[in-house]
Amino acid sequence: MNFRTLPVNKQFMRIPVKPDTWLLNGISLDNAAPHPHVIIGDDYALIMDTTDLDLELRKYVEEYVTDKPLMVASTHSHGDHTKNNYMFEDCPIYMTAASWQEIQENRVKVPERTPGTYTPKIIGDGDIIDLGGRQLECIDFCGCHSPTSIVYLDTKYGCLFTGDEFEGGQVLLLAATSSVELYKENLIALKKRIDGRATCICPPHNGSPIDIALLDYTIENCDRIMSGIEGMEDIRSMTFGLNPHGYDVERWNNGYTRRSEWMGSSLVYDTRQIFKK
Repeated sequence: MNFRTLPVNKQFMRIPVKPDTWLLNGISLDNAAPHPHVIIGDDYALIMDTTDLDLELRKYVEEYVTDKPLMVASTHSHGDHTKNNYMFEDCPIYMTAASWQEIQENRVKVPERTPGTYTPKIIGDGDIIDLGGRQLECIDFCGCHSPTSIVYLDTKYGCLFTGDEFEGGQVLLLAATSSVELYKENLIALKKRIDGRATCICPPHNGSPIDIALLDYTIENCDRIMSGIEGMEDIRSMTFGLNPHGYDVERWNNGYTRRSEWMGSSLVYDTRQIFKK
């Protein structure tokens, strides 16, 4: 079904997260695509992760969410988070150097997943994106889902935008260099860095916002795995089973993949990559 033929106001549901902060739930058959957030400052509005939904995202934002000039930021390079960046080529688009490198490579390898000719503004740890009266602090995250990841802290309202590195439904530790031990270290470092400044976490999949307390429960989940409490065999959820990014399917169908669930956290990991090598 071509949902793009629907009236623009029927293509998304606008859900409030915090003042001047919206989650856009785009219509789809499986609800597997990430959902963008719109973060509005005094001077600019920023779209976090434009997704790959074949919908009129820009038109919806401009007609039903804000009349501010637009910016875009990407949490990582995966096509389901960046494909629609092409709709905003005349706007500032922010991403890490690693994301930009991968997108340039994908423009050659999978151009249908990486449309557009934009050149982004490169950001890194400690950089600030100023929306006017509202700032996003860029925080490095040694990506266990993707090595291109970065997270953003809204210093005004305490929203932490984590991409696929943290969420309540399932965190897929997909990066070849990832491990449960490294992921735990990342979470501890992130918790120390935000130092109580975040009140909620806003991931693009499986519900937003979520309570900041899930950080602690996920660290406990890592400890359980590292202590030998093995997770259940992976049940191949919809978002993972559809394999939207072209991941190495054989790697995740080899009998080593497990899902560990604890106090609302869910980690999908490889039993051969529990500890750092």
